[in-house]
Amino acid sequence: MSKEQFFNTRAENWDEISRNDMTKVDILTRLLLIQENDTVLDVGTGTGVLLPVLSRYTAGKNITAIDIAEDMITVAKRKFEGLGCSFILGDVVTHPFLPESFDVIACYSVFPHIDDKPRMIKNLLAALKNGGLLAILHSCSKERINGVHVHAHRDVSMDSLPPAGMVADLMRNLGMKLEVVIDNSEMYAVCARRRRLGA
Repeated sequence: MSKEQFFNTRAENWDEISRNDMTKVDILTRLLLIQENDTVLDVGTGTGVLLPVLSRYTAGKNITAIDIAEDMITVAKRKFEGLGCSFILGDVVTHPFLPESFDVIACYSVFPHIDDKPRMIKNLLAALKNGGLLAILHSCSKERINGVHVHAHRDVSMDSLPPAGMVADLMRNLGMKLEVVIDNSEMYAVCARRRRLGA
């Protein structure tokens, strides 16, 4: 079974399988400093957990969501058809985003499932506008996430969340400016900006 199939077969029940602490999600999304006219990409949108939260900042405009699992997108569209979001079925590692097209890119609860994490970050960096923010977010600890995956289905049992410091180093080595690094018992966040030209 491929990773796409794994998530497709669970799409209809995903909101019961994977519960999110929306209080923490609110805290994490405040770190993004989204402005009303920003263009925002929700990576690994799944059933769209982040979409109504993001839309509060953008007044329902300029939000694009991408996921590799078609059935997840189907559920997200059904739940949030009134928000006016755009959806992409695709692999964020290789998808040909238009260069410099997003002000904010949020990767919520998806990073462990990306097999080629450096390549994903490079692809998303190219899609960021100058000064744009890339954020990797989780509303629980790295240890909890990795513990769940180890005992999960074999298709995701090897999917792990690396220490935030490693991700921060990768972003820094790509020339990004780090803004937030959190890796504690409550949540996980690594946020960095694409440096403005001349900065």
